[in-house]
Amino acid sequence: MVRLNLMPWRERRRAQVLRRFYVMLVGSCVLALAGLLLLDQLARARLARQVATTTLYQAQLKRLDSQQVTITELRNERQAVQQQQAALMRLRAGQATLGSLFLSLEKAMPSGAQLTELSLENGRMRLAGLAASAAVVAQLMRDLEAMQVLNGPELVFLRHGAAGDAFLITAELSAGWS
Repeated sequence: MVRLNLMPWRERRRAQVLRRFYVMLVGSCVLALAGLLLLDQLARARLARQVATTTLYQAQLKRLDSQQVTITELRNERQAVQQQQAALMRLRAGQATLGSLFLSLEKAMPSGAQLTELSLENGRMRLAGLAASAAVVAQLMRDLEAMQVLNGPELVFLRHGAAGDAFLITAELSAGWS
């Protein structure tokens, strides 16, 4: 019987298998490294896009913030203009009232009385003047009450002097006139 030595053949086969294994191992490592580099590049590209988008949004936010500041300033200016307009309307309404008030006072003044001072503060009127007699002052007070422009006219003082009787009358303006 011939005996064959299969050891060299087995060793060569084992070496081939081992070489194939190393080639596969190196190939797998190279392929894994290539995949890892590809994933890294994709992640970096995505991060760069996110940074660009964030920068764009921040620029838009800054622009919107400046617009909001401008809008707030415009609203404040508009409110100030509206307040000024309301004040002007009140003054304009007061002009007609003041004219009517002076007309009513003129009608209420009896002959023999003259006003030397007229002041109006916070809805309270002060009338100071000279009259020929106390009866003329009494007539003036009755006429002031009758015209319903002043509420509760009150004689503060009446002094007799050489030029006539000096008087001071105070009264509240009625609600429709103040």
